[in-house]
Amino acid sequence: MLVAAQILSGAGLAAGITVGALLAQDMLGATSAAGLPAALFTIGSALAALLIARVSGLRGRRAGLAGGYVTGAVGALGVVIAAATDNAVLLFVALFVYGAGSATNLQARYAGADLAAPQRRGRAVSTVLVATTLGAVLGPNLVTATGELATSWHVPALAGPFILAVFAYTAAAIVLWVLLRPDPLLTARSLPAAPVASRDS
Repeated sequence: MLVAAQILSGAGLAAGITVGALLAQDMLGATSAAGLPAALFTIGSALAALLIARVSGLRGRRAGLAGGYVTGAVGALGVVIAAATDNAVLLFVALFVYGAGSATNLQARYAGADLAAPQRRGRAVSTVLVATTLGAVLGPNLVTATGELATSWHVPALAGPFILAVFAYTAAAIVLWVLLRPDPLLTARSLPAAPVASRDS
């Protein structure tokens, strides 16, 4: 379930990042603010990481990760609306919110290690990371197709990848919320601590 969610979220994340700066440049008609989308995305991701970690600590990984992906989907939808209405202010606000998807994507790898034996945690994290990479490779390759879809909906083509992100993040959230049971973090906390091996002096 976690691997499937990571493939979906990786596709949504990579697709949106590749065209965010181009979309801002196209809407503003200048290159002066081309770096602003990446900056807002990064700041949003950093703040979201704190919130997701807090929610995960209180309610478990399922709530934290699903909530993070839903927030990322809301941000992606905001970008699409901003592009359709040519609203640069909404675009920048939405890119800030969209950063939650990245933060969630990064924190999901720790869910893979929650229930893994100490000697297998590295492999568990690597498995989740590979799933994210698969999605990240898939996403940019769909830029043309999603652009054509956006155009057919009378939305600027550069907003197409964010349409993909809306669906990908939403699907990832649903997969985690419905299928990530029992919650790995809460389950790991309920297990007895492994005894520490003692040394003979």
